[in-house]
Amino acid sequence: MAVDVRFLGQALHCHISRAELERLKSGRALDLSFPLPRHHAFRLNVRPSPLAADRGGWELASDPTGIWLTIPRAEVEQLGQTTEFAERLVRDFALEEGGQVQVILELEPEPQAEERSVLEITPQAQ
Repeated sequence: MAVDVRFLGQALHCHISRAELERLKSGRALDLSFPLPRHHAFRLNVRPSPLAADRGGWELASDPTGIWLTIPRAEVEQLGQTTEFAERLVRDFALEEGGQVQVILELEPEPQAEERSVLEITPQAQ
């Protein structure tokens, strides 16, 4: 399993597949480890919580090695109702130094039969 993660502005976007959604619904966590130079790695862990949102089910924690996101299982189970559209859960978390970071967990729509092609150009070393 490899959650697709992107940082855009003050937002953390986590894109998951249908198989990853089923893993979360079953109560198991998703774990992404991204290798970095000098034997380091950045980790993102997404796990379901049995607690409701109003009882602390949403949590965001971090340290220099990664991010841990906990989402209420009841909210995770709301995803997957359609196959044609992306579905998402969005939550804002306050930062200690002021401001906020937005976390978006998005379920990708089913792949269409006619997927687009991608042309990748890699410059030659000179």
